[in-house]
Amino acid sequence: MRLLVNTENVQFTATTNPGPKLDNGNKQKFDRMTNLPMWTVQVMALDERGGEMLNITVVSEIKPDITVGQLLVPVELEAMPWANDRDGKVRSGVAFRATELRALTPAK
Repeated sequence: MRLLVNTENVQFTATTNPGPKLDNGNKQKFDRMTNLPMWTVQVMALDERGGEMLNITVVSEIKPDITVGQLLVPVELEAMPWANDRDGKVRSGVAFRATELRALTPAK
């Protein structure tokens, strides 16, 4: 099941330039299904209740054409809850993934 996030009435602004999503060995991760490289961009999501920082992963052969400060739209933004148990400590969170990041403003 895919948990798609309703992005209506939310403004997204890039707060970092895209970079490779890295594994624990500092090597770029690749998607298991497509074998395409994974990229990550930190964005601020702002709505009438306030803002939140999100790291959004995009799977694409080329790095997303987004720069810091650009307004953007994450296409098919998906929330993916996760949990792991390492050394007796349980960690959990939500990862975000989009099929594309569309710039609404020109690059600076």
